[in-house]
Amino acid sequence: MTNSFIAFFDILGFKNLVEKNSHEDLKIIYEDMIYQSLELAEKYWNMIYPNITPNEEKKTLDIQTYVISDSIIFIQNSITERGLLYLISVCKVFLSATMGDGIPLRGAISFGPVTIENKRGTTVFGLGLTRAYELESQQQWSGAIIDKECFEIIPQIEKHSKLIDRLLQNKINPLIVKYMVPLKTGLSEQFAFDWTEYAFLKTEKDIENAFSANKKETTDPSIKIKIMNTKEFFLKMKNSR
Repeated sequence: MTNSFIAFFDILGFKNLVEKNSHEDLKIIYEDMIYQSLELAEKYWNMIYPNITPNEEKKTLDIQTYVISDSIIFIQNSITERGLLYLISVCKVFLSATMGDGIPLRGAISFGPVTIENKRGTTVFGLGLTRAYELESQQQWSGAIIDKECFEIIPQIEKHSKLIDRLLQNKINPLIVKYMVPLKTGLSEQFAFDWTEYAFLKTEKDIENAFSANKKETTDPSIKIKIMNTKEFFLKMKNSR
């Protein structure tokens, strides 16, 4: 049994999205907003990582992606520093791009055994997926966090500081930040994706528009809380630059 890194994302307001749009409109939303955002994330980082990755490692960094209804799953089998960095990077661009297209997501990266079987369709199961799902479902915003233990299971290079320290200190290309993330049980210090640096979103009004785009309603109190928490994170990150 071997571990993998697993990222699990959920489309917020999905039931409302389905009810308010025709099936043909939904097909367009998936094609133009979800699939194109996936392609953008892969294309963006595939321009960078091949240039800094040894040839013998390139194939091991390939990410398996599955879209099942309102769930998007990424599986990275390389339990290495590069493997985790590549997964974080792809997910960060994906999270930002979908928000810009009016599809707010909530997600998490964790690790553990996972199996993919192509019997009677595609089946994905395992403790790694369950861990990522549990972390995702606890959050009260559109955003994503990384299981702290992910940074403990990869081999550390003795000559350098730990990966987590280097990531937190990187202000030029910030991938993650330490942040008091709003959970259903209250605030909790977590490692969160800094998805705010790209040009997809310029103001806090863009956050409100993302939640109401594609005919979605935002009158439910639980949605209002998520919007408020997402806007607060957005403004804090923007003001910290």
